[in-house]
Amino acid sequence: MKKILLFICLALLIITACSNSKEEPVKAREQLKNKEKLQLSIWLPEWQIESAIKDVENSEQGLQDIRVFGAYFNENDQLLLTEDTIEMLKQTQQQFNDSHQVILTLINDTVTDNAPSVQKDSALLNRLFQSASSRQRHIDNIMQVVEQYNVNGIEIDYEKVAKEDLPGYVHFLNELYKQLSKKGISLHVVLEPSFPFDVKLPNGPKYTVMAYNVHGYHSGPGAKADFSFLNDLIKKIKKSNQKLAIAFATGGFEWVNQGKTVALTEIEVEELLNKTKAVKQRDKASGAVYFTFVDEQKVKHEVWYADQETLEKWTAHVRKKRYNEIVLWRAGGLSSKTLQWINEQSEE
Repeated sequence: MKKILLFICLALLIITACSNSKEEPVKAREQLKNKEKLQLSIWLPEWQIESAIKDVENSEQGLQDIRVFGAYFNENDQLLLTEDTIEMLKQTQQQFNDSHQVILTLINDTVTDNAPSVQKDSALLNRLFQSASSRQRHIDNIMQVVEQYNVNGIEIDYEKVAKEDLPGYVHFLNELYKQLSKKGISLHVVLEPSFPFDVKLPNGPKYTVMAYNVHGYHSGPGAKADFSFLNDLIKKIKKSNQKLAIAFATGGFEWVNQGKTVALTEIEVEELLNKTKAVKQRDKASGAVYFTFVDEQKVKHEVWYADQETLEKWTAHVRKKRYNEIVLWRAGGLSSKTLQWINEQSEE
């Protein structure tokens, strides 16, 4: 009897050992699939200093870069930092410089005292990139800002670059990177989803593509991004000679029937939900949340927005394609759940 029991025990040990030896390589392969850690960064808009910085304070453990948005241009094609931008930069540097890289974002919006602002000014870019001397003047201006405000990173968010200005734009990025590198300053570049990704970009800068604006001021109701759009975008950016980070947009929009479209932060959406008692639903095609309500004047409103679960779904979707660097537009008005999700990424 003892011999039989001994035989059974030995057999069980052998079976268990064989079973474990098969499982461990499978687990190891699964871990290798997502070996790269998720890296999250965020933009802080200069028009929302207090709430944006508060959001970062409540999520900083999960963040890599902090990007101050940003610097514009005056009527003389010189960089312009508003008082709010300067204050935002000062506060973020004081609070986060020791733990995070603080980056200043430059935007090609022209702001003048006596005329309406020009957003995404293509004519400005043409003037900046048209010759070696014009590019160098702009680079000198950027270096002055770097010295004056002691930033440790510069981000170029120049949109609507005309096709004829692309060669000058690429030269500019290459020349700027060389100049910044001498000072130990990093260079980051934001690209639109419509950018021609077969254009060879210079090595050195870190690139981010915007994965949003599918719906917004320019359209009817819908999500800022959906999975079909993300799939198409990933196919396009695979043509690039660079590995790109992907930027997602928080918050959403409210479309008023036969009226204006209003941008809303996540907290503003939550307040609207509480006020209207509307029933929210989740869209399968995008992971975004939407709801409708009728106001006191019998006018229909439709709201679409990204909550924490939406951001998680978008992030998981692109991570399956090996895109592990995510930038969020933007801090300011994020819910406690979204802030908690960001913070938890440090534990991944």
